[in-house]
Amino acid sequence: MNNKTNTKKKSEGQPKSRKFRQFGNLAMSYYPDRGYKRAVALFREELRLTGGLMDALVKVGYTENSRVLSPRQVRVIEEYLGEM
Repeated sequence: MNNKTNTKKKSEGQPKSRKFRQFGNLAMSYYPDRGYKRAVALFREELRLTGGLMDALVKVGYTENSRVLSPRQVRVIEEYLGEM
């Protein structure tokens, strides 16, 4: 009997929210028509101005200095802003 194991990477085919994401890359996905720095600034402003979002992010470990977002933080953002 041939025991083949599935060599497919765990990250393949999974929703984006199951991966760690660079803050700037996620910002670019929400503001693709802007430059990197402007997209980051707009995204940070969006996080602050969207009612309840910042409180929800802080509860899952987000800080203003976060450069990498956990899968849980990404899911919270997607819940408030929609998935990109």
